[in-house]
Amino acid sequence: MFEKFTDHARRVVVLAADEARARHHDRLGTGHLLAGLLRECDGVAAHALHDLGLTAEDLTDRLGPPCAPTGPGPLPFTEHARHVLAQSLRQTALLGHDRIGTEHLLLALLDEDDCTGTRLLHALAPLDVDRLREHLRHHTPEQRRTPTAPDHRVSLELTDAEYARCTAAAARAHQPLDTWMREQILAAARRRDPGTDPGTGTGTDPGR
Repeated sequence: MFEKFTDHARRVVVLAADEARARHHDRLGTGHLLAGLLRECDGVAAHALHDLGLTAEDLTDRLGPPCAPTGPGPLPFTEHARHVLAQSLRQTALLGHDRIGTEHLLLALLDEDDCTGTRLLHALAPLDVDRLREHLRHHTPEQRRTPTAPDHRVSLELTDAEYARCTAAAARAHQPLDTWMREQILAAARRRDPGTDPGTGTGTDPGR
């Protein structure tokens, strides 16, 4: 999953881990992710949160007191934090994007109702979740959108008489008009160039 993260999103996770370690917490939770989103500063999520008047300093006394120092090594995620990371991938797919950015992390956090990060958001600001979602989606960089597949539609103009004949022929074949016409076009292409595979537009090897 982290291979799909933008540099900004990776930095959020690093900053979240730094926040947890600074407090000697033994797990990385959604509150730490929220702190990472605010401290990252340059991502879409940070700009949206700053527009609400939120800063990382607002979380200073709300993430829980420092604990006893923990051992070295990576911190495990809490169950809610793991779910937010997983849902960020789903948010990316729903929006038709190919990279997970800070906005997808925040959208996933907003959908995780019963977690520390979302409760902190509601406590710190009068949060209009729908408005914040719209703001995030509107400000998502265009270059993060997944290119759409090419559209190979063909426009045909028929006279009334031609349309009537095609419609009647499609009815006799018990096919929708567009399906019948597609098959007629492919059949004509095969007759004209029998060495071409109409499904790929490439030559076929009769020996294979």
